[in-house]
Amino acid sequence: MATFFKPPRFLIRQRPPARPISNTPIEVTCYRCTKPSTHSPFAETASCPHCAGRLEIGDVHITTAHWGTSIQTTGNITIDQNAQVNTNLIICSGNLHIAGKVHAMCICAGTAIITNTAHIQGGIRTAQLNLQPGATIQGCLIETQSRAIGTIDIESAMRNAPGKGHAAQIELKPIAAPIPFNPDIAARIYPTQNGPKQAGPKQAAQRQVQLRVVS
Repeated sequence: MATFFKPPRFLIRQRPPARPISNTPIEVTCYRCTKPSTHSPFAETASCPHCAGRLEIGDVHITTAHWGTSIQTTGNITIDQNAQVNTNLIICSGNLHIAGKVHAMCICAGTAIITNTAHIQGGIRTAQLNLQPGATIQGCLIETQSRAIGTIDIESAMRNAPGKGHAAQIELKPIAAPIPFNPDIAARIYPTQNGPKQAGPKQAAQRQVQLRVVS
């Protein structure tokens, strides 16, 4: 007996678009041990033959929001302008493009592009950094020319708060040796009509260590 029952919309499984048909194996770089491996072009997950770690394969594109689960991929990650991401860890073997609001520890083996509409909290460790004027960096630790891929415990990093724990590995420690007073630097930091004498050595030293470049 024929039936004309139409299931409700919420019962219909939303299928992803069909992937391109290709029989050529793809080579990916493990974001756990940094070693390359070859997999099927239709694979979405795999196991690294070198470290036996689980790998997520393919590019990730976030258009709206992502909460909770860490984002891991051997490809590229793109976060649109209207997207909001709050997670412990974002790690990719490719490039990272951030145009939205992100609260996470971001580790990128390629180039991290931070646009002028981005708002970031947490931290960024990347091989190359493209930081555009206008981006908002709030409580964010940035390390560029970093080889963070392959040096962290991903399972532990996923359980930590965003921007903290094993994924960060960045500490703003006080400098052991005091910074000598430099009148030229003090004059640029505290420009006054009477010259740099109003800026004491302690104030100048504190102001100098607020920004640190890691190379």
